Amino acid sequence: MFNSLFKKLNNGQDTGKPQQVATAVMLLYLAFILSMVTDWLDGIGVIPFIISFIVISLVITATSAGKKWARIVALIFIVFNVLSFGFNIAQLLSHAIKEKFTNLVMVLYAIEIVIELIALRLLFSKPANSWFNEHGKDVIT
Repeated sequence: MFNSLFKKLNNGQDTGKPQQVATAVMLLYLAFILSMVTDWLDGIGVIPFIISFIVISLVITATSAGKKWARIVALIFIVFNVLSFGFNIAQLLSHAIKEKFTNLVMVLYAIEIVIELIALRLLFSKPANSWFNEHGKDVIT
């Protein structure tokens, strides 16, 4: 069961998708799961949770399909996430927030950031750039 799911997510050989893009998409999904867990642990409301779930799922799926705009949106989301993480660390270190973030949430958040940065590096590698450029010409949307 998991093997067929992995093959479906990692279908780079069938579509000419570079391994860098397939790996980046899997890493984005992993970071997305971590994000949802940390949001839930941090006490996010139901409506914002559902909205972020839908939006981020669509962006990752579109990135996997070779949409250039989705790769740029993912870049913007990750930059904002890194800035937010830095802001949260600064507040935590300056004791501006008293125990708002648990140690578990901050560790998961840090792991999420590292995974997102690795995925971002892969999405903007030379093979990925070539694939997005070529794929964008073939698809009319």
